[in-house]
Amino acid sequence: MSKPVLFIFLLWCCLVPGIVLAQGAKNQSQASIILTTEGEACLGQEHSREETVKLAHAHAKRAATENAKTHVTSESSVLEGQLLDDLIASYAKASVRVIEELEKAWFQTQPETGFVDSCYRVKLKMEVIPMPMETGSKPDGNTESALMNPKAPLAVELWTDKDVYHIGDTMVFYFRGNKPFYAHAVYRDANDNLIEVTPHDRSRYYSGGVIYQIPDAKDTFTLKITPPVGNEHLILYASTQPMAGYSGQAAGGMLVINQPAKPMGVATRGLTVLQTSETGSQGAKAEFAEVKAAVRVE
Repeated sequence: MSKPVLFIFLLWCCLVPGIVLAQGAKNQSQASIILTTEGEACLGQEHSREETVKLAHAHAKRAATENAKTHVTSESSVLEGQLLDDLIASYAKASVRVIEELEKAWFQTQPETGFVDSCYRVKLKMEVIPMPMETGSKPDGNTESALMNPKAPLAVELWTDKDVYHIGDTMVFYFRGNKPFYAHAVYRDANDNLIEVTPHDRSRYYSGGVIYQIPDAKDTFTLKITPPVGNEHLILYASTQPMAGYSGQAAGGMLVINQPAKPMGVATRGLTVLQTSETGSQGAKAEFAEVKAAVRVE
């Protein structure tokens, strides 16, 4: 089988956390919250069915924003001053993206008032994406260390051993999260081929505060750069809840992914398994982070 991606996987690998020296620039993740919420609306005497559906979706989105803000506020109380204020404000101005429509149904209200109304209820899996924080919290130099506190929202760093590679070079990359997380690392080459470079048939659970290196010095494999050349990317998707696996073909312990490159981010978010807590479906949520490292192959 021809090699559709730039990596040649020589031997089976394993992940061993270690202390490393990095040459490439560190890349910081974009955080978000993935959760499920419900919304409903009724026809009444002034709404069409189409308008009622839109209202139910709008109610669910507002509930998602409020739930995410409440979660971040309670989990990040360790942060202080302007940084905490900016973090809360960023979620107050968040955008909401629908990942999946889980349930939907029309129903009739109980005729307690003598008027039987038709209503619509929807349950959505959504991502709440905060606005970028104000720069005012950054000049003191403490922002990075504060956000890497395990009580802060999930944050992940990703970097490679070089910024520019040439054909025949070998690659090493590193990542670290501020709290325990699950992750998929995906390489996207210049031809938009995708391969998962975290082992697809073993646990993808990683401890917080630990630098992970792939490959480690104790491993017996290398990641060798092969054609094509161009601008490529290494992307790490991380979640505080487990993520299901991609579909694809095994390649030396890794996975050639059968998934178009452009919607990859949304598809990966859809793999996040939201476990319902004792508080019900409104409590099912996961902190999510995506970080991308640019790789130039010449």
